[in-house]
Amino acid sequence: MIALVRNHWRISTFRMAALFAIIIVIGNVGLLASIYWQMSYYLEHRVDKSIAGMAGNFSGTAGKDMARLVGDTLTYDSRKSDIVGLFAADGAAISGNLRTIPRDLAADGEIHRFSYTAPEQLAAAGISPNSGSGVARGLARRLPDGTLLVVGRDFTQLAEIDSIILRTLLVSGTVVLALGLSTGFALSMRSLRRINAIRDTSRRIVSGELSLRIPSSSDHDELDLLAGIVNLMLDEIERLLTEVKGVTDAVAHDLRTPLTRLRLLLQRTQSQLPADSLACTMLDEAMHETDALLVRFRAMLRISEIENLKRSAGFGMVELGDILVQLEELFEPMAEEKALIFAVQAEPAAPVEADRELLFEGFSNLVDNAIKFTPSGGSVTVRLSQSALGPRLDVIDSGCGIAPEERNSVLQRYFRGHRQRDVPGHGLGLSIVAAVMHLHGFALTFEESGTGTHVCVLCARQAEI
Repeated sequence: MIALVRNHWRISTFRMAALFAIIIVIGNVGLLASIYWQMSYYLEHRVDKSIAGMAGNFSGTAGKDMARLVGDTLTYDSRKSDIVGLFAADGAAISGNLRTIPRDLAADGEIHRFSYTAPEQLAAAGISPNSGSGVARGLARRLPDGTLLVVGRDFTQLAEIDSIILRTLLVSGTVVLALGLSTGFALSMRSLRRINAIRDTSRRIVSGELSLRIPSSSDHDELDLLAGIVNLMLDEIERLLTEVKGVTDAVAHDLRTPLTRLRLLLQRTQSQLPADSLACTMLDEAMHETDALLVRFRAMLRISEIENLKRSAGFGMVELGDILVQLEELFEPMAEEKALIFAVQAEPAAPVEADRELLFEGFSNLVDNAIKFTPSGGSVTVRLSQSALGPRLDVIDSGCGIAPEERNSVLQRYFRGHRQRDVPGHGLGLSIVAAVMHLHGFALTFEESGTGTHVCVLCARQAEI
């Protein structure tokens, strides 16, 4: 429940509705509190004025005349709301409708609120004499002869009016707040559905579906305005990327055939020259450079081919342990040639949904890079394990390593770190790996290893962007 409220509180619609409801509640509370205070003051003032007048009627009277006046006052009280009692010095009732002296009424001549038990007045107030006591306002005054005079008026119904106003205040505030929050919740649910649709579309765009656009509605609200701006930006990005990619692919494709012909021409020319001639040596170097260009163009076209694949094409359940067996067979001779300690550790791991050939190509590039950049006598470890998030492949070497600030850049085409510039290469191997992992939705990260490079591939779809 707390998490649900926290998620909705992030939505501006819910916050505005909740804030508006709180403001209305505060306004209603202020209004009803003012009415409550004004009415309470008016009713108490009116009752207190009547009590003061009634007490004035008893001034200057004592003894039997006082007892008779108390009885006459109650006789002429048609509404049965007056409370009068005359008590002896020992507390015994002499006259009036009070049975006992109220305990919560001080004999100081000032008007206070107190509880009482007077049968007729309780009945008039709608209270059973045997079920409790009533509420009254009145005063108690000690007379010169030692008797105690209590004069008051029933306040039970007026106190009930006070309670009704107070309950109305609480109920109305609660209802308004609940309506405001529920309205905000309903509106935020609609906004949340639209945001989820935008998030899902954005996730697909990030995965490579650049033709998609952020959905909009017919409301023409701020989300639609933002979606329109983002869609215009996506149109321009798609156009620029298509142009750049088209130029790169066209250059790589168009130059590959002439370079192949050039190499064949160089090879044919070399075959007609003496093997120990200077011209033959120069032709060897020219063919070597031509081969390097062909390798680069083939890698560029391979990256474009991988990026153009649909995510579901050629996918099936793949056992990663089988791929590691092939990697060991393929690279063990190369590692022995460089006198490297080459270790492959494969723990049981769950199969993954992937394109087996592409995954083998990506892992091969990782191992090839590790062997290439590790000097003789070093070590390369390939380890497969099962983590809580899914199968995990670690490739760890003791080579020159990658500077922390270059770890993102090495995944870009043609980038070569300053530590790797002395080793022959084209800067495209990790770009192919990144393209393969991006196609599968796997996470490719670099971890700290002290010396050398530690590459980790988490073979599980990344659900969040």
